[in-house]
Amino acid sequence: MFSDFIKHYSIIRNILRDIFLYGCYSRESLEDKRNMSARKVSYEIRRIQQYVEEKYIRGDRDGRFKLLSLTYDSIRHTDNFLVNTYMTKSFTRTDLLLYFMILMVFQYKGEPCSFRTIENALIDEGLISYDHISSKTLERKIGEMCDKLGVLTCETVKRTKFFRIAPDIFEELDTEEVKEVLLAVSLFKNTIFPVTAGYFCEAVLKDYMAYERYTQVNLKDYFQYRQVHFHPVIEELVLWQLLNAIHERRWVFLDYHLPPNYTGIVKYEQIQPYIIRYDVKYGRFYLISFNKNEDCVVSRLDRIQSVKVLEETFQREELDGLYNSQMCYSWSSVSLGENKEPEMVKMEILIERQEDAYIIEKIMNEAPNGTMEKVEEGKFYFTMLLNDSGEIIPWLRSYSGYMRVLEGEALLRRLTEDWKEMLNTYGAL
Repeated sequence: MFSDFIKHYSIIRNILRDIFLYGCYSRESLEDKRNMSARKVSYEIRRIQQYVEEKYIRGDRDGRFKLLSLTYDSIRHTDNFLVNTYMTKSFTRTDLLLYFMILMVFQYKGEPCSFRTIENALIDEGLISYDHISSKTLERKIGEMCDKLGVLTCETVKRTKFFRIAPDIFEELDTEEVKEVLLAVSLFKNTIFPVTAGYFCEAVLKDYMAYERYTQVNLKDYFQYRQVHFHPVIEELVLWQLLNAIHERRWVFLDYHLPPNYTGIVKYEQIQPYIIRYDVKYGRFYLISFNKNEDCVVSRLDRIQSVKVLEETFQREELDGLYNSQMCYSWSSVSLGENKEPEMVKMEILIERQEDAYIIEKIMNEAPNGTMEKVEEGKFYFTMLLNDSGEIIPWLRSYSGYMRVLEGEALLRRLTEDWKEMLNTYGAL
């Protein structure tokens, strides 16, 4: 999906993570962390700044060091500006000219052409010379336009391949109907993952309207989104690779970057990718997979440096039972530990005002696996099973005025410790 637009994006991804999004490292400290030269770090930072508008970049000072970070408001700015960081593919003058000249041959001939016909036309018109471009290069470019870009289609007649410009899939739609398609894409580009594909689709549709329908479309900012995060887009190349591996049932090997304070045993192993989970609240992707011992392995995509897809395949159906038993009661990403049972948590919900009655339905939408019991008017009991009750603490805090934990020893202990720490911080204890 991104191969024609990315060149060494892993370096850009690391710098975006470390400097702009999470760590706010200075250039000097990043040289040590990534074992990169000062020149390389500065070059990649400048390249990122070419694609990210200045209004989204904030600079702070820590002594003599300059710390860079990104700042944005997804309500005021609904277009994900980080999509532009994928526009890093370098094209040579020859690459660009070949694409256009091949299309000119089809426009001139007005009929399907074999490779030899295209080649002879370009040579006869003096457009190419084999002193600079080989026959293999031309053949490769035609193959790219057919197989990767979809600009051309191919039909084999008596062992000879004939190419032609791909048909207009919107030919039967009038201009207003194409505008409606574009409007729909502008909505879903922020909500259907991977979102980068939606942004490229929107850009192509705008070009189509301008150059094929001779209509300029200036879309207004019709939509605003709740809990739409921009930063997961830098993981979308990794996401796309993993989705393909899941679809093709292939084992993968992950180059995984652990946090600096991690003290456990690091295991690099082949795993069977099963499903991607997405944390809507924090905008974080998780890969749920299984190793050869049928242990559940949970990997955060923002810690994956690269993915190696292996030739070996697996039977996804054999993992269904493992997933259901280990992740059935996971709130977000924690699997059920070995020889452990899910925790039963019970909360009391008090609704004192009629206008707050919507909260009951809201809770059921957010936690559909729970059970709601009405005790009396304005009083409810809500129970659910969890692999790790600590995962719901941020969610519980959002209902602190309505919800009280009745059962769940571990959860009560953690909540009590959190509240004591908060009160100490503000001098209340």
